[in-house]
Amino acid sequence: MKFFEKLNQINKNIWFILIFLISVLFYLFNINYSDIWTDETFTKALVQHSFKDMLGLIKNDFHPPLYFYALKIFVSIFGISTFTLRFFSVLGVLSIMVLSYFKGQKVFGKSGALYFCLLIFSLPMLASYSHDARMYTWGAFSITGVFLYAVSYISTNKKSDLLLLMVFSLLAAYTHYYGLIAAFGANVYVSELLFFRKNRNWKQHLGYSLVTALFYLPWFFVLLYHTKKAQEFFWVPAISLDTIKSCFILPFAQKFWMKLFSWIMVVCVYGSTLWVVYRNFIVRKDKYGVALGLSLFIFFFTIITAGIISMFSQPILYHRYIMNIVIMLMVPPTLFLITVENKWVRAGVLVLIISCGCIISVRTSYFSYGPYKQSVEYLHYAHPDVKKIFHVIEVSAGPFIEYRAPEMENYWYKPEKTLVFTNMDVFKNLQTISSLDKALKKNEIFCTVSFCELPFNEVNLSRILSESQIMDIDTIDDNKAGADKIYVNKIVLYILKYGSEKKQNNYHSL
Repeated sequence: MKFFEKLNQINKNIWFILIFLISVLFYLFNINYSDIWTDETFTKALVQHSFKDMLGLIKNDFHPPLYFYALKIFVSIFGISTFTLRFFSVLGVLSIMVLSYFKGQKVFGKSGALYFCLLIFSLPMLASYSHDARMYTWGAFSITGVFLYAVSYISTNKKSDLLLLMVFSLLAAYTHYYGLIAAFGANVYVSELLFFRKNRNWKQHLGYSLVTALFYLPWFFVLLYHTKKAQEFFWVPAISLDTIKSCFILPFAQKFWMKLFSWIMVVCVYGSTLWVVYRNFIVRKDKYGVALGLSLFIFFFTIITAGIISMFSQPILYHRYIMNIVIMLMVPPTLFLITVENKWVRAGVLVLIISCGCIISVRTSYFSYGPYKQSVEYLHYAHPDVKKIFHVIEVSAGPFIEYRAPEMENYWYKPEKTLVFTNMDVFKNLQTISSLDKALKKNEIFCTVSFCELPFNEVNLSRILSESQIMDIDTIDDNKAGADKIYVNKIVLYILKYGSEKKQNNYHSL
């Protein structure tokens, strides 16, 4: 009997190795397709500073430091490029797969752990942010660890599980503030469950939690600083029903848009979730109440907490940040696949989710953030006399520095009375000015960059235009947009002469 159990385990390990290898190829597909965008350029610029300087610069990014320090170590070893920066995010996804399989066996069983990995593989949001040089996949890894070790500790009461629960909680808190909220909520759930079950280990858990909180204390004061600054300026839109809805449906979207396959995934995932909720909490026929309850609690607690902060303080509820807790959405469908008795239903749901998820993810890999490189190249050849570029929005500054010609100078236009909390100080090749006369001579030709559908800092753009003569206005359409062309980003280049009278505008759309 033991021989067959061991053989069965070997077979499952082979299946996991196959899934893992396919995942490596899948997440590397089209990894360099899109131009590097503004947040990624911040990441790249930041890790080129010293460890000491990084700490001060991170304060202007509204994010904890762990991801940036880990990435700096990584690129110090393997070199810095768009590929290595994004590959580090791919490693975050692959780490989720490994953790979910080996520790997931303690929570879901051997077959359940494989189901869990397959469902994680199918998540479009995870595939999308694996190509983003930001902290989101590692945030998801940390919360996955919090979930798995919390469930395991409740079941086993092992100190090793408790210790790793605290380690992953600390990793989550130092990776993203949504990770902090989610980890806090998860540990509240564990303490209360142990207390109401009259398990004496709730005191042990509370003690470990307090020690973990002490390790977070050094960053807590920076968190207070971020909170104060966010009151003055933060870009997240006000909370609304659409904002809340986006947190539940955009994990299955083709980047930002819901397509037919996305809605099929929504029906499958939330339909199976309702089924297991009914089985575990109403009929009480299944034994996975702890895993189900914790996964739902982490997801809803994080959204509700962010929603309350958004209503009474500053908006912070945004679908991108849900990436940190998105793995929790795959827990109920995993339990569905484990407990459903009809093998045809199980196979049908699994095939639907995986096939739809893969189709969406492949299409998403052709999304382009903007014609940054294309715009710089056009500017270089169409207007060779332009040597100075002025930016009024952060979206353009970093990427234009990334793709700039050697002779081009980039300026961040920030009048002294403008209230803007920015992270532009991280760029070594970006000069901040409060007035045009500090960088331009009369009748000098220069360029100002804007976006067609991003009306940020229109006041500053108007100030620049009011002091200059418009020589040309060129609109650059992104020629890297995907085959379905759901949305094409457009950059507007204003070719201006400083200190001259205005003349009639000319428009050229490319």
